[in-house]
Amino acid sequence: MMCMQSVRVFIAIDPDNETRQRLLTIQRESLKMREFSSVKVVDPFAMHVTLSFLGNIASPELLAIRDALRSVSFHPFCVTLNGIGAFPNTRRMRVIHVGLSDSADLKRLHKLIVESLRGAYASQKEFDPHITLGRVKRAIPSEMKDLANLMAPLSSLFIGRLNVSSFLLKQSTLTPNGPVYDTLEEFKL
Repeated sequence: MMCMQSVRVFIAIDPDNETRQRLLTIQRESLKMREFSSVKVVDPFAMHVTLSFLGNIASPELLAIRDALRSVSFHPFCVTLNGIGAFPNTRRMRVIHVGLSDSADLKRLHKLIVESLRGAYASQKEFDPHITLGRVKRAIPSEMKDLANLMAPLSSLFIGRLNVSSFLLKQSTLTPNGPVYDTLEEFKL
């Protein structure tokens, strides 16, 4: 019996380089994230908006997913990046993120993608669009308090607008230094 190889995949939108630079500035200057040993900072080139995490997919299924995603028809749109926050909240931070607003089109695109896959790979989690800046690996109470204080005045910070003209099928390879993302295919809107 042959062992079928699988890949870990997700569907995402990548920010443009100007947006990545703004997010890097927030990480370094506004939040001073590298000063917190509790936080694993996300590399700006790994930042993205996850539309749907599909998990480990066998090669034959991957072909069907690509075909389904090619059928998604939608128009280019913009979203606003604003507000620094945390999941689940700033008292028990696990993920530090930038929020997205004006996201009705983004939510419609998400729904079209999930429908194109006939719900087979849909997450049961509610879609909450964001871009992750960092992850808390081990909470040190004094650091978490200091980070929450830095975040508080940034909760409604306007960061910019992101033009969305495509979405991507990406592979995630887990390594000891964190995940490595590769684009498998781009789907133009």
